[in-house]
Parts: sequence; C-alpha cells; structure tokens
Amino acid sequence: IIFAALVAFAAARPQLEDEPVAIIREESDPIDGANFRHEFEADNGISQSMVGSAAEDGTQVMSGSYSFPLPDGTIATFNWVADALGFRVESPLLPVAPEAEHPIPAHALEQIAFADAQRAAGLVWDEAAGAWL
Repeated sequence: IIFAALVAFAAARPQLEDEPVAIIREESDPIDGANFRHEFEADNGISQSMVGSAAEDGTQVMSGSYSFPLPDGTIATFNWVADALGFRVESPLLPVAPEAEHPIPAHALEQIAFADAQRAAGLVWDEAAGAWL
C-alpha cells in the first residue's frame, strides 16, 4: 500500500519543463518623475511594453500592452490603461457583457456619488493623509 501511494504521489507531481527563456529585446528609458518607458520581448513569444507619464493635473497615467502565444499558435494581445478613471484592459479575447446583465451595484454607485460630491465641494483625496482635504 505504501509503495502504491508513493508511485501515485510521484505520478501526480507537476511535470515542469525547465527550458530557459531568452530575452531577445529589451529597451527602457530611465524613470524621470512620472515618465518612464519599458519594453521587452522573449524568444517564447511573450512581449510587454509600458509607458508612464503625468497627466495635466499631475496624476500618474500609464498604458501598455502584453502579448503571449496561445496553444493554437495565435497571439493573445491585451492593451491596458491606468489613469484617473481606473485600470482598463481591452482585448478581443475578453468577454463583454451588456451592462443590463451586470449593472453596477448600488453600494458602488453610492461610493461614486460620495466621491463626486466631495470633489464638487472642492475637496481632494490626500493619499498620504488617507483623508479628504
């Protein structure tokens, strides 16, 4: 019984292949305040690029994309943006449900309305203080 358990345990272990992946291209610009750029491409088909900058109001804005090969040989690409409106990803591979099927929950709408009211009153969120000022 012990031998059978050991054989089953050994057979169930993950079968990982430790093939090295070479970075065939990497470029970047040094970070200068909110500005940066970084790109790389690996020989296994994975690639990534991202750029950061400051918006007119001084907040950080970042955008980029990443790609990787799928088992059928096609390339999956995802483009993203992170700014004052949040993090958004676009890809034809991502499902999109009509908003009527997945409406924004009431508690989230209340939080959005509260933040809008604070901004309208001239208050801004101070990240360091963790409070509206």
